[in-house]
Amino acid sequence: MNKGTKIRTALAIAVSIHTALIATDVTGFQNATVDTIYKVASLIANFVVVALVTYFNNDYTEEACLGTGMTRQLKAEKSKDYAGEHFFTEEDDESDNL
Repeated sequence: MNKGTKIRTALAIAVSIHTALIATDVTGFQNATVDTIYKVASLIANFVVVALVTYFNNDYTEEACLGTGMTRQLKAEKSKDYAGEHFFTEEDDESDNL
């Protein structure tokens, strides 16, 4: 697993536990205004973390890492200014266009 996957997974677990604590009213400040601000900020943080975990590719296995590498190579080969071997796509031969 890469560092980003580990960080995003830890954040997802932390905000999930935190959300459970809010839902069970374990966390409280005995002040309605502070409680409301805290709950809104916590829900926003939960939304942001879940969105990040969903958006970014999380490779939990070695096979998933290989798949991500292949996908990145495929995307790179489609680039007009790609320099290197074409493993998955056919290389455009510009000499044919002359």
